[in-house]
Amino acid sequence: MENINLKVEQYEGPLDLLLALISKHKIDIFDIPISEICDQYIAYLDAMRRMDMEVTSEFIVMASELMLIKSRMLLPRNEESEDPRAQLVDALLEHQRAKAAAEFLKLQSAAHYDTFTKPASEPEKSDYSRGHAVELLTEAFSRIADRLALRKTDGEPELFKKIEERYYSVEEKTAAIVSKLEQVGVCSFDDLFLRIHSRGEAVAVFMALLELVRDGIVDVEREGENIELSLSNEAKEANDEY
Repeated sequence: MENINLKVEQYEGPLDLLLALISKHKIDIFDIPISEICDQYIAYLDAMRRMDMEVTSEFIVMASELMLIKSRMLLPRNEESEDPRAQLVDALLEHQRAKAAAEFLKLQSAAHYDTFTKPASEPEKSDYSRGHAVELLTEAFSRIADRLALRKTDGEPELFKKIEERYYSVEEKTAAIVSKLEQVGVCSFDDLFLRIHSRGEAVAVFMALLELVRDGIVDVEREGENIELSLSNEAKEANDEY
């Protein structure tokens, strides 16, 4: 091992000094040449004394510990005997982890020292009542139903009391709604019911529209008093593929 050539400075403790020596000489921390590292350590303490630097008791205790380990390494050992360096290696590894954690926290502190979080506050009470798709459609359908129920023809009963022989399927109306939106782009809710004259057909249209909204095929938006319907972007992209 080469002669010691470390800058003489005040380390936080003896483990810091040992890690510096191990790093400088590229020593495997699990196989420390204890004799050489002990000599290097004591040489560093001598350099500190010559510089009139304070050598605290913990550095002296470590020096004696290293000499004890050095002497034990000279004694014959069997395979079952514990390596005299084991406790020192454990202490060095633990100190190394602590230094890494401290360095990480230091970097985090420097990066976020001027970041402040706002404490959670109670939400303010409001009268917010935005209508969502199903709510808007249900509300609009009620208005349509009321309006159609009042529309009468000569000698004919009210619309929703009239019995119709024709059966209207939801699938049929689903295709019709999609076809209409593909042609006009945007259609108002009321326009879907302009030419409807029976309760069965109105219900089929409404159920078809609900399914299209649920499946993400039709978008619903309120524009003032009107409710506008249009094909969703996903539905348009699917049609473009075909």
